[in-house]
Amino acid sequence: MSRRGGSFPRPPATPGPASAVQRLAAGAIREHQAGHLDEAKRLYLEVLALDVKHAKSLFGLGLVEYQLGRYEIAARMLERAIAVDDRVAVYHSSLGAALQMLHQLDASAAAYERALALDPKNEDAHFALGNVRLEQRKLTEARAHYAEALRLKPDRADTHSNLGNVHLEQGELEEARSCYERALALRPQFVEAETNLGNVYLKQGHPDEAAEHYARAVALDPNRAEAHNNLGNALRELGRIEDAVASWDRALALKPDYGNAWNNRGAGLQGLGRMEEAAAAHARAVELNPRDASAWNNLGVVWRELGQLETAEACHARATTLEPNYAEAHNNLGVVYRDMGRLEEAAACHERALALKPGYAEAESNLGNVRRYQGRLAEARACYERALALKPDLVDAAWNRCLVDLLSGDFERGWREYQVRTKRKRNAPRVFDAPLWRGEPLEGARILLHAEQGLGDTLQFLRYVPMVQARGGRVLLDVQAPLRRLAAELPGLEGVTVAGEQVGEFAWQCPLMSLPLAFATVMDTIPAGVPYLHVPEQARGAAAALPWGEDRLRVGLVWSGNPTYSDDRARSVPLAMMAPLFAIEGVRWFSLQLGAAAEHLAELGAPVRDLRPTIVDMADTAALVERLDVVITVDTAVAHLAGALGRPVWVLLPFAPDWRWLLEREDSPWYPTARLFRQPRPGDWASVLERVRTELEKMAQTGRAKD
Repeated sequence: MSRRGGSFPRPPATPGPASAVQRLAAGAIREHQAGHLDEAKRLYLEVLALDVKHAKSLFGLGLVEYQLGRYEIAARMLERAIAVDDRVAVYHSSLGAALQMLHQLDASAAAYERALALDPKNEDAHFALGNVRLEQRKLTEARAHYAEALRLKPDRADTHSNLGNVHLEQGELEEARSCYERALALRPQFVEAETNLGNVYLKQGHPDEAAEHYARAVALDPNRAEAHNNLGNALRELGRIEDAVASWDRALALKPDYGNAWNNRGAGLQGLGRMEEAAAAHARAVELNPRDASAWNNLGVVWRELGQLETAEACHARATTLEPNYAEAHNNLGVVYRDMGRLEEAAACHERALALKPGYAEAESNLGNVRRYQGRLAEARACYERALALKPDLVDAAWNRCLVDLLSGDFERGWREYQVRTKRKRNAPRVFDAPLWRGEPLEGARILLHAEQGLGDTLQFLRYVPMVQARGGRVLLDVQAPLRRLAAELPGLEGVTVAGEQVGEFAWQCPLMSLPLAFATVMDTIPAGVPYLHVPEQARGAAAALPWGEDRLRVGLVWSGNPTYSDDRARSVPLAMMAPLFAIEGVRWFSLQLGAAAEHLAELGAPVRDLRPTIVDMADTAALVERLDVVITVDTAVAHLAGALGRPVWVLLPFAPDWRWLLEREDSPWYPTARLFRQPRPGDWASVLERVRTELEKMAQTGRAKD
């Protein structure tokens, strides 16, 4: 947006013949008008050596210094000219321009106002004062001065363009568009007007038209970094993220210290899943402009995605300190607090966001998440309903609403709404050309059942494969690689593949997690017969050959889930908290834990045998589980594996569990051999582990059954 100054005054008029002072002054003005600034400055100084109060030379010298970018010296010279002769309007307007460049906006406005008091029809001073008022966000005054400037000179393109800027700031998009179009009619190659017209279309939700205008601006001036930056913004809205990042890269090549482009680039990289690069881009943005609340907020979003919650908290808190009314930053801070288990603080943040921005659907949905974590399900559902009333296409709100329904045991409504996951950006089922199977008779047709989400989800819903076969389906199964060998033990399959492999021909397809809907599953019709999975003989033989010992109870242990899962902090238990369990007599401990968390065994020096060297895939884990008397695990794939094998499994659950574990029960309708140990309040693992210790001591006293 063009906001600074008007047309800068010309050098003083050439005086008539007279004294030496006047001859020198005339020479200075001629050199000035010819653009010879150094020679003009030398001559102005010679005049001032003879007559220190020569107003026109003080004025001319001020202009030279302004043109050389030395605005402080320019302002001093112009102030001295005014001290000699206060009645010349151009002296005051020129001082206003210098002070504006020094960002002394109040003083600049006062200088322009004095110029207008002396010359009310000075169109350029009205334009320039409008620019100052726009920069001060005194929009009503800016508008009045631009209107007067246009009354005096209707065909000035930059005045129309800057009046459009006022309308744009006031949200009057159609009026802004009209101004920019008028400016372009007067000056067809007006880059700033093209850019600002693109801004209007972007705000109106027309990124395609916006991109066209930004592209024209780039064509008119390929070296204008702002045009490339704005083109990137439009391309992002069009879903062309790679192209958007390329535009921001061009902007930064032209202007490496362009903080806004760094911030935008970071947001684009985040959309591409390149989180480390996104963090670096946003960090550069805040380095360049430490007071950019948007960049701090975006940096916080990335750090949360990277699991660095404390760093994310600091970033969002910084954003809210810089801009206390920044609703989005309060909302994002609330999300971080929720992840940290600080639920009351999280709720307060979302409520603050809603107070600042009534009708903020995302904040309503996030408040619903907090209420769900607090166990206040009716309130949670009401939040999701409000969010969807405000924004019917808010997929996250619809998704979380269906999770509340499933958690509450309302399967009929829950399974139906669970289909909304197909619209989610993350973990949506894959798309195939064949029609979705909804329970129709298959009459020998081939059907592809394909995995989605995590390993535990696949393990849980493989129970439906025999039911599909009973409907006449010849089943092709596509699963995650670690499950291939185990899934292949299901009888009667046409084939088992892994994502990316050729599947073959099929007439129907269905994601595994849509099968409960296809079979209209309710609580009483859950197919809960176990075992429904079986261990391959090769894996069973390898497990049997291990030295297990016969004298004590064999207990398997998993204490941590996948750290990339958004709720992992809530479901995982620090291994150190389990140390009292290891002192129970009559128990031999075996770790089934995989991933980085398994290293905690060595750090703690726990008396637990690490089975990692024997595990290649879930078939190996299944064989190990068969050799154990009980598996104690947090909510991970191993819980589902043990349940599917019909083995005793104790599942440690957070206060707000995943939907499949339902509420207020110690058993599971999905897994008859499971016992559920629930937190009595958010974060209270100590109570859970005390109950486990008591129950395990009883079990150890009974002793173990022989293989």
